[in-house]
Amino acid sequence: MLIKRISILNEFQCTGADCSFNCCRGWKVPIDHDMYMKYLNEKGLFGTLLRCSIEKTDDLVAFRSTPHGCPFWGFDRLCTMQKKHGTDYMPAVCIQFPRQLYNLEFFCEETLYLACPESARLFLMSAAGNKPFDFTVTEGNVSYDVNTTNDDKDFLDYLLKSRDELASLLKNGTRFDSMAIMEYGRDAQNACLAQSPLPSPLDYASEEQYLIGFEKMNTLFFNGFYHPSLRTISPFLYKLCRKYIRRFGSYRHTNPAAGDKKLTALKKSLYQKIPDWDNLLNRYYEYHLYTDFLDTFEDYSFSKHLLYGIAKAHMLWLFLALYAENRKQPSIDEIAKIIAVYERRAPQIEDALKEL
Repeated sequence: MLIKRISILNEFQCTGADCSFNCCRGWKVPIDHDMYMKYLNEKGLFGTLLRCSIEKTDDLVAFRSTPHGCPFWGFDRLCTMQKKHGTDYMPAVCIQFPRQLYNLEFFCEETLYLACPESARLFLMSAAGNKPFDFTVTEGNVSYDVNTTNDDKDFLDYLLKSRDELASLLKNGTRFDSMAIMEYGRDAQNACLAQSPLPSPLDYASEEQYLIGFEKMNTLFFNGFYHPSLRTISPFLYKLCRKYIRRFGSYRHTNPAAGDKKLTALKKSLYQKIPDWDNLLNRYYEYHLYTDFLDTFEDYSFSKHLLYGIAKAHMLWLFLALYAENRKQPSIDEIAKIIAVYERRAPQIEDALKEL
């Protein structure tokens, strides 16, 4: 099997107890079937502890969530299961995270989820140093399953070429929210439906932006992203959400124009602290292409995946601006934490995309 591994993955090392936003809390830890059967048959006190720590629903088998986090997360901020029994007893997701392992049958791609502060820090260091996100190619065996039902290799080759072309547009000055990207997505999706020749992103150029102003930001925030359960799931993110509601909530139904004005002022204050933020957003969108664009191979939804990246990037600046508002220039580690905290909730934005 050909294995394509993104450059920052080769640099990744878990920071363990020093992690600023540990992966052992804030979400459920799913248990794969083979490990679940192993837990059910484990003998002795450890086996009893394992079974008492599991909850099973129709959709998911996972460790029970506690206010502290995973029941096996120790007070030393390390995994007690790993320390006492080794990785052989850990669910696959715990072993793999934050690695994103994508088996497309013709080849595999391995990248990093930015939902980990160290992954986000490596991303920021590459972006700040203007380093490319290259893939190294090796051959080897993989243990993870195929992630797609599609076997159209010509279409996959087209997606790979288009992804590279979209990335080149970004590197050559096209903004991440350019309408050129959305117009390409629309035409590519229509071409798939009509079974006509597929376009190249390089044929598109536009000075117009896909603007996400106050009303669209509210749609993303209230109809997808925000939920009161964040108070226990992610207290840090919850505080930023509540800050947004306090600052902007009153304008939602009464005075959207005033909300737009305050949002513009908030963005301006962020640029004063991080002048290079536009470039960072472009690199963030580029990285989104490397981790999410090939999902189009399964659902053919060009517009959805391209718009999702634009929406994610717009909401990211919002949360960083809310965090940085009454502070000095945030450090790389602070920005990395914001990205990691945000990325764990960002997939919920998809619920609101159809309303844009």
